[in-house]
Amino acid sequence: MAAWVSENAGALEGHLSLHGTDAERVRRPWLEALPVPIEQLAVVSRFFVATGARGRGVGGALMTTAEDYAAAQGRRLVLDVADHNVDAIAFYERRGWRRAGTTSLVLEDGQTTLALVLFVLPESR
Repeated sequence: MAAWVSENAGALEGHLSLHGTDAERVRRPWLEALPVPIEQLAVVSRFFVATGARGRGVGGALMTTAEDYAAAQGRRLVLDVADHNVDAIAFYERRGWRRAGTTSLVLEDGQTTLALVLFVLPESR
């Protein structure tokens, strides 16, 4: 759907991309928290900030850009994050994201399960 990067002096500092979802991949708690058609959801994915760039507003700037883009497109933002990633969870909650539920993801090895926290952004900017 869209993607953005942040760089400084040619070094990549962060990245965020948005993609759509469909009936097979949508997380049901997102739909329960945001009763909109699946086609209106935009999933935040591939969001990272390089360790050396953290605490300088890079993540906030990328997220604001994505939030503004989604609002302009009439999309509602959703995401999932590993439950052990407490810094990311705190970041989303500070920005007004709301927990919609939890789920798990079986990794490619077929044996490892990753617990996820599901978030929705309640209101467009």
